[in-house]
Amino acid sequence: MTVIPIGPFMIRADIAVFLIVAMAGYMTLRVRLHRLEHRDWLLDTYVYSLLIGFAVWKFGMLIWDPVRTLRHPLSLIYMTGGVRGIGLGSLAAGIYVLVRWNKMRSLGSLLIKSFLMAALAGGFVYILLDGLITDRPIGAGQLLVMLLLIVLLSSAWLKFDTPLPQWLTFGLGRNGAVMLVIGSLLVWAVYNHLNNSGNGSTGDRPALTDDADGIAKGLKPGKRAPDFALRTVDGQEVRLSDYRGRTVLLNFWASWCPPCKAEMPYMEDFYNRHKAEDVVILAVNMTHLEGSMEDAASFVDSNGLTFPVLYDRDGTVTGTYEITAYPTTYVLTPNGVVSGRYQGAINEELMVKAYRRASGS
Repeated sequence: MTVIPIGPFMIRADIAVFLIVAMAGYMTLRVRLHRLEHRDWLLDTYVYSLLIGFAVWKFGMLIWDPVRTLRHPLSLIYMTGGVRGIGLGSLAAGIYVLVRWNKMRSLGSLLIKSFLMAALAGGFVYILLDGLITDRPIGAGQLLVMLLLIVLLSSAWLKFDTPLPQWLTFGLGRNGAVMLVIGSLLVWAVYNHLNNSGNGSTGDRPALTDDADGIAKGLKPGKRAPDFALRTVDGQEVRLSDYRGRTVLLNFWASWCPPCKAEMPYMEDFYNRHKAEDVVILAVNMTHLEGSMEDAASFVDSNGLTFPVLYDRDGTVTGTYEITAYPTTYVLTPNGVVSGRYQGAINEELMVKAYRRASGS
């Protein structure tokens, strides 16, 4: 999960992607359903199902973790319901659509066509945005999927007025459609095999590195995180490399930062529940951005933080780790390699998932 800066504000990337994908589907339907008698009913069903699903996903924490959520209400602003929220939101949206359909059963085929067209348009935009937000080049596989979505969307658009069975099978009939799907899967399997074989080519050259084990230093996943030394509030020096052999959640925070305030109670709970598994949390306070060091120390005391807190008084480590959004958490494998970076507040569910992936457990 990452965040997108908009002036002085930050918006979660997953929420931004959801809104843009939903808008892509809406605009597709709005244009294609032009002058259709029941256009407004179909658009309303689409919009309200998305709103219901989004609300349940965003505030799902109130459903399965109400006590802790109400104790830390800022989490409702900066966090979401996670994977469980997505499932529950999809179920709620589906129930709403079924209720609407039950009142207008004669429009069932139009409803199916409309939602599938919106899904095709949204899927294309989602793949495009994923490449832009994660700053990864769009690979050949993604381009093939995007091309397929365009072809399917074009076919669905042009044949929208055909009967539903014919529309769903692209005019090929049931057997023809099945053969098309099988052929597409075979082509994908061959491509995936060749692509994976190419990635293991012996002609690839290893990155230049200062480490004897051949791992290059850097901040991207697969690179070894830069070492540093900072002091605790009582002056004890702590090095990142001191924790080599253990999975580390390296968190950058400030006491005045609202998302940091929302995240810290969940980080403390995660630490208490999993410290027996040898998990390490190093909380680096960006002291150069604080009013005073006493503000940071007071925050630590008031939240009862029991994991190590380090103080970056001159901002050197903050600069080295290119922190532009607060909080930011790097998750490091036991050999000090970056497994993932998370900008913005993350909940305990995501912490557990990130820790398991980094530790290989």
